Amino acid sequence: MKNGVLESERLLLKPLSYKELSFINSNNIERIENLIESEAIFDFVKVAITKKLDKMKNIDEKDHEWYTYWLIIDKSNQKGMGVIGFKGLPDENGFSEVGYSIASKYRKKEYMSEALLTLVNWASDFENCKGITATKVLKENIGSNNVLNKCKFKLISSTSKENNYILEF
Repeated sequence: MKNGVLESERLLLKPLSYKELSFINSNNIERIENLIESEAIFDFVKVAITKKLDKMKNIDEKDHEWYTYWLIIDKSNQKGMGVIGFKGLPDENGFSEVGYSIASKYRKKEYMSEALLTLVNWASDFENCKGITATKVLKENIGSNNVLNKCKFKLISSTSKENNYILEF
């Protein structure tokens, strides 16, 4: 990790600061250093950002990387194509939940699998992190289910509408 940025073959993952998340939340994405595809910020992402901001204002800044979204940046054009992040520090059992989103034009190119593996690698370096979960993944979201399967997450439970996954280190 260089300057807080994670790197893979085609991507950079940059943790967004509280201020940067605030800019996104107030429709000022042009104020962020990296140009972000506007389509990458879906309404449900904004809802999640609001929750992240509420949590981040009450925690130590050294833990922000576990609460923020990481901007997924295409190395070839330096554009933000999506976001990925955890919902907080690992719980008492050592697991943290992941969530992510990517602009439509970047789907089906394995960018999200690459981003998820990069973030999982980062999390696995923390002694108190025993694994990652992904919960309430809609069955109709075939792309997200495929990403989790490709990244070796194990299906642990399922309802008629949703799947729950775990990856243990």
